[in-house]
Parts: sequence; structure tokens; C-alpha cells
Amino acid sequence: MADEAVIIGEDKAIILKKTIARILYSKRFDQLKISKILNLSQPMVSNYCNSKDKLPKDILDIAEKISEKIKNGKHPTFNTCITFSEKDFKGAFFLAIKNEIISDENNKIVDNLTEAFLLLKGVNLGSLVPEVKINIAMSKENPKNPDEVAAFVNGLIVADEKITGFNGIRFGRSKHLSSLLLRLKEDLDINAIMNIAYIRNAGNKNFNVSYLTRDYKLIDDKGQVDILLHKGDFGIEPCAYVLGKDAVDVSKKVLRLIDVLNNEK
Repeated sequence: MADEAVIIGEDKAIILKKTIARILYSKRFDQLKISKILNLSQPMVSNYCNSKDKLPKDILDIAEKISEKIKNGKHPTFNTCITFSEKDFKGAFFLAIKNEIISDENNKIVDNLTEAFLLLKGVNLGSLVPEVKINIAMSKENPKNPDEVAAFVNGLIVADEKITGFNGIRFGRSKHLSSLLLRLKEDLDINAIMNIAYIRNAGNKNFNVSYLTRDYKLIDDKGQVDILLHKGDFGIEPCAYVLGKDAVDVSKKVLRLIDVLNNEK
């Protein structure tokens, strides 16, 4: 997963730590804990916390965001970064790990997932909305591990049974879908998968349907499969998976399935 980095000038690094220390102290962090978080001596933290110096607004804004992440359990690290640029290089950035570098193939996958979202945006999914978060995962042609499978960060956002948005696309997300997709690719010619609610009588809806065992293995080898059903288990919701050559193909099958279900009403 990509890490978020904040880049500031060397002259402001000390002021940033000072500001974070004061904010954390105001949030009832004790000085010993603050010293460990910021890698400072306790006397230095005490000095910072008791200081009445006016803090620059730009640093204060950054420190507030960092302090909130610390309060929520994140742990910061402070590194020296040397950059050469004609322009001032500062601000918040996401640092990509190797598998997230935007190669042509990665870029096509991100574009395809975005197009798949746009096809489904605002469409009433009705009974297809599962209890768990809904997501779409898409892999490279020859993935070696789940880090080479992309999905929507924290799943697709659903409101009133309609997909309304998402919080980004990342490789190495949605571990369950990614792992299942990689396992299914060993037997099926697919590159994408989407989880939806369990569908009863799915075989009567002009789709190629098969089933998964309790431990998510294919029950039979049916060649091309559009929908896989999992009957659930103790603590596991029954669900269905729509498969396709890519994310757009999966979305189109979901739209076709919605039409079939609506015509049955």
C-alpha cells in the first residue's frame, strides 16, 4: 500500500515537530509518549509544550493533520529527503511502492476500473448489494501475487442501493477478492471479479453459473463461467461473484443481470 509523505523545507522541520508536540499535548498525550513518537528528549518536549511562540499557519495545518493520524493509531517517521528541482518541492504526496508505479499496463487497469465504476454509478443494484463492502478487482495478464491486482480502496461507496463513488484505486488492496481472482485464473480465462449478493436460481438467467466450495475452490470445471456462487458458512454471508475478461466486462454483466432481475418483477 502506498504511504503518505509530507515534504517540507529543512528550516521548518524543527518547527513542525514543535507544533505536533504542542497539539498532541493539548490532546492529553503525556510528554513521555510524545518524546517517543517524535524521537525527542523529554526535556525538549517539555520545552516545546510550554512554549508560547506563535506558530506559522501553514505548519499548523500540516501538524493538525499529522496529529490526527497519530491520534488514530498511525506512527510517523521523519526522514531527510534531498531533492533537486527548479521549483519549490513541498506538500503532501503518496509514495508508490514498486508494484504501483504507473506502467502502461497498470495505467490501463486503473482506467478500466474507472470506466467500470462509471458504468455502474447511479444504477440501482437492488438485491445485488451484499452485506459486506462491494468491490471490483482486476489483475495484470500474468500476475505473480496479490500486489499485482488492483481494486477500489475500501470498496465502492453505496448509498440507497446505488454506487455513488470510491476513494481511489490501489494495487494490493481487497485481499479476499485478489486472492480469489488469482486462484480462479489458474482454471478460468478471467482478469476481473466483483462480489455481489447471493442470487437464487442464477442458472435460469442466461448466465454460465458454477459454485464454490466452502473453502472457495471451484466445484467443477465448466470452462467459461460468468457467475460463481458461494453458499456461505458459519459467520460467512452467502454471496456471488461476477467474473469477466476485465472490470468493464464485469460491470456490463452486472447491468445485464439487473435487467433480468427487474424484468422478473
